[in-house]
Amino acid sequence: MKYIKVCTLSALFLLSSSVLAKDVDPLAELPTEKPIDVINGQDPYESFNRDMFEFNMSFDENVGQPMAQAYNFYVPSPVRQGIDNFFNNLAVPLSSVNSFLQGNFEDGFSGIMRFVINSTFGLFGILDIATPAGLEDKKEDFGQTMAKWGLWQQSNYLVLPIIGPYTTRELVGGSVDSLYNPVYPYLIEANDYGKLAIFAVDKFIDYAAVSKLFDELKTQPDPYIFARESYIQYRTNLIYDGHPPRPSLDDFNFD
Repeated sequence: MKYIKVCTLSALFLLSSSVLAKDVDPLAELPTEKPIDVINGQDPYESFNRDMFEFNMSFDENVGQPMAQAYNFYVPSPVRQGIDNFFNNLAVPLSSVNSFLQGNFEDGFSGIMRFVINSTFGLFGILDIATPAGLEDKKEDFGQTMAKWGLWQQSNYLVLPIIGPYTTRELVGGSVDSLYNPVYPYLIEANDYGKLAIFAVDKFIDYAAVSKLFDELKTQPDPYIFARESYIQYRTNLIYDGHPPRPSLDDFNFD
């Protein structure tokens, strides 16, 4: 069931552009120094990645899309929104831990408040009360933490079968996150199979929400390149909290 993250590639570009840029002037208060290339644009695993990409696209067409269409058709929109809110709420404690590890105590405490408010007044997170109250959802993981610590400044793009797009740093960071996620020992009692089931359902909910955008991906001249660059932009924006440094004009060749 871990196929749920499969090929959320094109959607990530469209969503990250709208979500991360919302209410933000893209040219305001951005550093102008040459940014660190947090993700290697050379794509050393391209041959493997393209094979996995084609496999995932086929899987999406034959398995993922029919399931997503059935879910979106039979489950009413308010119910889908509540389910999405519930799983987003479960991710908040781990995100807060990583905010603290990155030295961002404001976001860490804000995440704790968000989780408490939505878990109590929001019926275990089914209702998102915290966002209208000014407590925005932050998505932090240990992959981002390692990048901000400088322990792994540049990672490579990687496409996994069924699971979908990752960076190598994100993949290792996710493995570390799974070892200390505070949700499971303190809030939910679950063995490895239970954790896997929660992960699978969560990713399916994300996938179903953007599944209609995959038609856009298929119309691109090179869907793999479009997907790769979209995901690299998405991860870079996460690492820089939506404010990646602008490259200096000296980096461009105008000849």
